[in-house]
Amino acid sequence: MNDLISVIIPVYNVEKYLEECVLSVINQTYSNLEIILVDDGSTDGSGLLCDQYKDRDSRIKVIHKKNGGLSDARNVALEICNGQYISFVDSDDYVSEAFIEIMYQAIIDNDCQMSAVHGGIDFWDERSNRPHLASSLDECNIKVFNSKNALELMLYQKIATGAPFKMYSRSVIKGIRFPVGYYYEDVATTYKTFLNSDKIVVIVGPLYAYRKRMDSIIRQDFSDKKLICLKISEQLINDDSIRKLGLKDAAISRCFAMTFSVFLQVPKDKSEIQKKLWVKLRSWRKSVAFNQSPIMRKKNRYAAWVAFGGMKLSYIIGRKFGQKGSMN
Repeated sequence: MNDLISVIIPVYNVEKYLEECVLSVINQTYSNLEIILVDDGSTDGSGLLCDQYKDRDSRIKVIHKKNGGLSDARNVALEICNGQYISFVDSDDYVSEAFIEIMYQAIIDNDCQMSAVHGGIDFWDERSNRPHLASSLDECNIKVFNSKNALELMLYQKIATGAPFKMYSRSVIKGIRFPVGYYYEDVATTYKTFLNSDKIVVIVGPLYAYRKRMDSIIRQDFSDKKLICLKISEQLINDDSIRKLGLKDAAISRCFAMTFSVFLQVPKDKSEIQKKLWVKLRSWRKSVAFNQSPIMRKKNRYAAWVAFGGMKLSYIIGRKFGQKGSMN
């Protein structure tokens, strides 16, 4: 088969990273691509670079739009993409030259609706060395899961939550859009694609290079906007499909990790915000501490046990022994 695959790349002020990202997609071993670059109101030279890439490769489409955030950029591309399969790549990351071919072939060979990379290979922006990425499926391991088991792996953070790291058939992402203006928008969204799938193939191998930047949105200092984690948590834990599948405890574990991460970022002088987050953490700590799932992260369980010591102790120990954002 040779289905058209849409690769969506939101772009915002990533002039120094964009070439590495776009070239990694242009040079894919699978060539039947529609590459959509969404310039989300960039104020550096990113928009101009997008147009230059379009002139070099007829598979590239460029959308210039007013800045609306990552979710909005993805949504705009979803409205116009034509691929039978869809994948996202963040514009400061890059992928293996065989990323699309491996993700697509795994779907076709195993009659699945989605493929998911176990996770990205992290590297810090400041370092010049780049991680080795696989050039063939021989360097990877694959396993097929039903929807429930794959979703359980993601909720327990054994599969990356992010919208990248995955390939979606059009049928499973149809009608799903990312919430505009949210932090943690992927936690609010990607689980729905798992629910829409019958089978998902998980690939363990170095296919996606994930750049860690100290100036990225998640690693910035605390903002009141991050309190959206409470709304997302309520949505996820109370989702009827999650409950029917018996995955409520898994959802609580995921939300505990996300909310604890935000809790640790709150400055000491904002005690009312700390207390607001703590109310939720306290309500979940028993579920997480006594969760017997063998795949739950030990870090989550340790944090839940510490939480029995109270808000101040959790904050002090979490700040001392855990990097901000590490629970997320």
